[in-house]
Amino acid sequence: MNKLVSVILFKELKDMLRDKKTIIVSLLIPLLLMPSLSFVLGKTMNSAEADVKENTKIMMVDKGNSSISKALKEDKTIKFETYKDGEAAVKDGSALLFIEIPQDFDTNISSGNISNLKIFYDNTSQKSSIALGKITGIIDTFSKQIVADRLTKQNIDIKILTPINIATTSFQKEENAQGQMLLSMFIPMFVLLYSATGTLAAATDLGAGEKERGTLEPLLTTKAGRHYILTGKLFAITIMGFIVSLCSMIGFLISIKIPGGMFDTGSSSISLSYGAIALIGVITIITTMFFGALELGVSIYARSFKEAQTYLLPFTIVPIFAAYGTMAMDAKSIPFLYFNIPMINVSSVVKELISGIYNYGHIGITISWSIVYTIAAIILARYMFNKESVIFRS
Repeated sequence: MNKLVSVILFKELKDMLRDKKTIIVSLLIPLLLMPSLSFVLGKTMNSAEADVKENTKIMMVDKGNSSISKALKEDKTIKFETYKDGEAAVKDGSALLFIEIPQDFDTNISSGNISNLKIFYDNTSQKSSIALGKITGIIDTFSKQIVADRLTKQNIDIKILTPINIATTSFQKEENAQGQMLLSMFIPMFVLLYSATGTLAAATDLGAGEKERGTLEPLLTTKAGRHYILTGKLFAITIMGFIVSLCSMIGFLISIKIPGGMFDTGSSSISLSYGAIALIGVITIITTMFFGALELGVSIYARSFKEAQTYLLPFTIVPIFAAYGTMAMDAKSIPFLYFNIPMINVSSVVKELISGIYNYGHIGITISWSIVYTIAAIILARYMFNKESVIFRS
């Protein structure tokens, strides 16, 4: 690295890291956000589920003292409440479910007919939905017992109900597969999102911020040429952006392994190969440099820090749409066209690498296009930096 470039680079990094707010916002928040969110949401969801399992409050109207109500009452965790209006009680949260059993329920069952059962629940309530699953599980078991009794009375082996026994196996453990799937969904999004947003603060400050503070003009009077200054600034922005992306991914990996967290995969052996990590790192650096150069060019063009923030706002939105374009897609069936579309190609190839797919054609095309976009962004930033009417406009 050229000595003048290194001087500019270390100067800019020192200025950015000297500010405690930069360290907190750019480094600590991406590192701690996902683990904290996972822990809080995980505790909330687990608390709701535990509460329903231990204390399922329902209202039941049984017009015929049926056998199904007796089966439900055998479960001591179910609490039966009395209200004037069952549906209203569910709506206001007083009861989780309202069950209505018709008078002829047992008559229909004993005669071999189908009997109806009405359950009213709140599909906007997590607790009500959990309670519905619990109650339908009990009813399903009761229903299977009725079928078994009917077959037994007719001297028919109940095994006739399950003529096929399925034994499933896979190359990946179930809990590890779930964690791998989460990685393939979220890591591509983090690569794009934090490559774009992790460079925003630095690009805004090193362009429009310096213009507004009046520190850019003295820097231009030094013996360092403009291309050296631009290169030093761009390297500083890229390094900051990469560190932010790295912190966010580490935070996500920690959140996956938190016991009882939001993801709670139960896996402690989710891992990526060194080759995948290296390739994702290279792609992240190139993507970060692309966004950094583009944002620096826009920042230099802006008259003020506030104006630069307005211009750079789309950089916090567009990458999210690109990431969502492949989030739910199977890594083994991504169309070839996707590897030729900006940002979507980065998300697609990272998704493949996390899934253990090394398609060097896709990797080569994605890196090639990314380099082309990065060069174009650097040319734009250089054009803005060399244009006097842009540098000194206010």
